[in-house]
Amino acid sequence: YTDYIISLGANNEITGGVSAVARHAAARLRGARRVQIEPHLSITAAASAEWVPIKPKTDAAFMFALIHVVLHEHPRSRLDLPFLTGMTSSPYLVGPHGYYLRDPESQKPLMWDTRRQAAVVFDAGDAEPLLEGRVPVIDAVEVGADDERWVHHGVTAATAFTHLVEHFAQYGPEWATGICEVPAATIRRIANEY
Repeated sequence: YTDYIISLGANNEITGGVSAVARHAAARLRGARRVQIEPHLSITAAASAEWVPIKPKTDAAFMFALIHVVLHEHPRSRLDLPFLTGMTSSPYLVGPHGYYLRDPESQKPLMWDTRRQAAVVFDAGDAEPLLEGRVPVIDAVEVGADDERWVHHGVTAATAFTHLVEHFAQYGPEWATGICEVPAATIRRIANEY
């Protein structure tokens, strides 16, 4: 069902066997486009719509730049916002120590309900979650990796999505080019096509 595939070194034409080859051939016939990103021209790259050579072991830089383009060079409306707010932890509120803020009683992660203008547990059925922003939280608990606990009263928290957006601001295509040796224009084009 996919129309555009970014494949980072997965050699499906070999490891997937005859079934994978047949599925990819059928997908190509219906118009699917696979972009193979890997250092060498493998059989999968040769059977793809495009092969993008990349410096070995630098896939992460390429992917960071793709994410940067999606988050910073396109309007938010291009994202699947209902999925991000309803099916992921993107709206969860993050505390000062970098862990999710939790309800003091249930220990469930908190998110900001734009309808109530208050922090509510993530599974509050009628909530309209805030995806991006910073909000004041009256009472919450933050639980660390070794069950270390911090009790917060009147703390400002950002959504997990806000942290993601801010983190990826520094990883543009021009940054990635210096690491992975894929031209910034190519990275940007692939992100835009995707």
